[in-house]
Amino acid sequence: MTEMRIEKTIYLAASPARVWAFLTKADLIAQWFNTPSADLAEGQEFELAERDTGEILCWGKVLEMRPTTFMAWDFTVGPANGHMSRVEWHLTPANGGTQLSLHHSGLPQNTEGFGLLLALDKGWHGFLNTLYEKSQLQDYRASIDVPATADAARNAIFDEMHLWWSDRVEPSEAGFKIRFNNSHLRFEFSKDAPLTWQCVDAHMIIEDVPDTEEWLGTSLLWAIEPSEGGTKITLHHKGLNENLACLDVCTRGWQHFFETSLRAHLSGEAPTPQTH
Repeated sequence: MTEMRIEKTIYLAASPARVWAFLTKADLIAQWFNTPSADLAEGQEFELAERDTGEILCWGKVLEMRPTTFMAWDFTVGPANGHMSRVEWHLTPANGGTQLSLHHSGLPQNTEGFGLLLALDKGWHGFLNTLYEKSQLQDYRASIDVPATADAARNAIFDEMHLWWSDRVEPSEAGFKIRFNNSHLRFEFSKDAPLTWQCVDAHMIIEDVPDTEEWLGTSLLWAIEPSEGGTKITLHHKGLNENLACLDVCTRGWQHFFETSLRAHLSGEAPTPQTH
């Protein structure tokens, strides 16, 4: 008789180190699975609780850890009535991402156990789908709603940056350079995709960020669409994520210049651009 076991493989747009963190760190495990009381550690028992009620749903012990390639658990759930199974996690680099394989063996092999296997299979399917979403690097993305027309919004973004972003803007035929004190950025865009701005030159002087060219190769993707109260503007800074040391500083920058200053400018209030 063939052993009944669960085997699943997914590909994640995240490094093995990042995926490993999502498998072992309590706050990250809680984003896609159930909630542990502490980070997982080799030789330590663990419990995983339902997020809202705190009810313990599954528990076990970490048998082996080989960061960032392999981990094995003793594992059980309430309906298994104490029967311990084995869960293995295998991580392999894959073209800039990670191949993650789950092997769940040692399950009851009788007819009564088949219902448990089906429930676990369905559960792992859902949890891994959530892990797929949560483990991806999250770029900065935000939207504002303003009481202005789409044309006014477009004009503010392209021609009035000096009023809400920086008062030192040097436009060109297919882009612009913008300066902040001794820092500068240069963006280019095409007639076919004017709302996609590619950073082609960067020199950002930020404390504790040694690489002044981190923005180079990132893109600003704008979306402008009518809304009930006027216009919704979305900014996606593609590439501004945890790979950049300036993530915190630059996110706070966008919160100020985009989410606050541009919103104010298009709402008839006083914007707060960088002035020199």
